[in-house]
Amino acid sequence: MTKETLDLVIAGLGSQPVAFACFVLARMAQNKGLDVQILEPQDTGCKALAHVRIGQKASRNPIGQGEADVLIGLEPVDALKAVSFLKKDGLAVINGPEKLTNEMLATSFPDMKEPLSLLDGYQVEHQDTLTLAKKMGAPIALVTILLGMLSKHLPFSEFDWKHAIGSSVPRKTFAVNMNAFMVGRGKAEAEPVKCNLMDETLTKKDDECSETTM
Repeated sequence: MTKETLDLVIAGLGSQPVAFACFVLARMAQNKGLDVQILEPQDTGCKALAHVRIGQKASRNPIGQGEADVLIGLEPVDALKAVSFLKKDGLAVINGPEKLTNEMLATSFPDMKEPLSLLDGYQVEHQDTLTLAKKMGAPIALVTILLGMLSKHLPFSEFDWKHAIGSSVPRKTFAVNMNAFMVGRGKAEAEPVKCNLMDETLTKKDDECSETTM
């Protein structure tokens, strides 16, 4: 960790995808001996929103406007609605078309001429992760792709991430999630997973997996 705490906001899609992302982050941090607090703010205008604080001693105070280090946007509209939580020069990792336009967002932001201007001043990394996940035959894997994208910016090893993801998903989705994570890191191509070979050191039995997993 490069600071006392790492504050993340996860927005969009619905409660189960957001819970899965929270669960992986919590498991990875706890594996490294760090404290984790997960909060669900109200009245944000997003389909689902969670605050995740990681640190040696993470407080339960909600993340305030302009305080988050990272925003994970599981879909672009909710990402823009939650971007006010990001601190100056914060990182936004977003699921969105490569050619995301203001016109595409006009219906959701009728009072704004240029909704994408909300991202100005932030570090932004976005891919059309839904299309990539569909190529793998598992649309929900877009969350794991986003975690792969995020992993390039946080001080945890590739093994730390794989261990947390692998121990958080049912065996039947292990292979596609490992592939999705590597796609997000830019180390693999999105393609259907034809086999289900697993490293048993990274997985748990299905009945030990969280109900929030994919």
